[in-house]
Amino acid sequence: MKIGIDTGFGHTKYALYADGKLKLGKFPSVVANANDDFNDRSDHVRIFENQLYYVSDIALKQDPKDIKELISYKTLERFAPLLIAEVLRLENLNSQEVSSVGLGLSPAHKEHAATFKKRISSFAVDEKEYKFKNISITPQGVGAVHAIKKFWENGGVEEPNDYITVDIGFNTMDVIITYDKQIQKGKINEDNSFEQKGIIQIAELMQKYIKNEFQKEITLKEALVIFLGESYKLRGQNHNLSEVVKTMKAQYTIKTMEFLEQKYSNDFDKMDAICFVGGGGYFIDGQYAQHIQTFKDSEYYNAIGNLLMLK
Repeated sequence: MKIGIDTGFGHTKYALYADGKLKLGKFPSVVANANDDFNDRSDHVRIFENQLYYVSDIALKQDPKDIKELISYKTLERFAPLLIAEVLRLENLNSQEVSSVGLGLSPAHKEHAATFKKRISSFAVDEKEYKFKNISITPQGVGAVHAIKKFWENGGVEEPNDYITVDIGFNTMDVIITYDKQIQKGKINEDNSFEQKGIIQIAELMQKYIKNEFQKEITLKEALVIFLGESYKLRGQNHNLSEVVKTMKAQYTIKTMEFLEQKYSNDFDKMDAICFVGGGGYFIDGQYAQHIQTFKDSEYYNAIGNLLMLK
């Protein structure tokens, strides 16, 4: 079996074929220290490198001081094995059943590609060995372009000749340029990859809002969950934040488009299409310009593309 995985800073997304059909899944990229006893731990606790951790949704339920903020390459590299093991656990697979794994890594971190590949090629979780012989590391955003191309083809839609794909993740914003329907590999670099420009900006806004309105300190991952759910539950009471979220989305869209206009104004003028993908792609107003395109389920496009590119 082949699996495409996007170990995003916000959510880990994955794609695989099950019974001939494309299957998609995701869970929060959250890890928290577990203070259980090694010999009497709960079923939710994972053993990794002689430490105990919670992973995914249950990690968000822990004390904020125990939650690890996966918002940098360093923390991603450290905990990526736990995220990959969680994918296989959810799909009831072992590493021997997986022939190939495709993952993405932001061009902003491309100098770490070899180290990242080595880190995830062999590890142990819950004293179970995970070894992958065929691992492909693709620049983040490239997988999404391949997914878009495939969906255009399947839908009978003519691929634009020249277009930009803006992949907005939790931390990074990666820009992939396509001329004459060919990805410009020479432009996949740090100059077109921007840290701290993803939806982490929205999470920071929500984090600040919760502190000011409720006098509570929360992590960025908790803030993202509140933002996506448009509600904050405090001591059994749900606070509707739909209007707050609406305002934050508008602020983020304006800020993002101003940044992109500053960097790519001339390119925007010449391109046939501007494609927004990733979790942040949902927040872009398609009415901003006629040639802007957004896509359903675009947060999965890197995982899908990483799967499609596996040999």
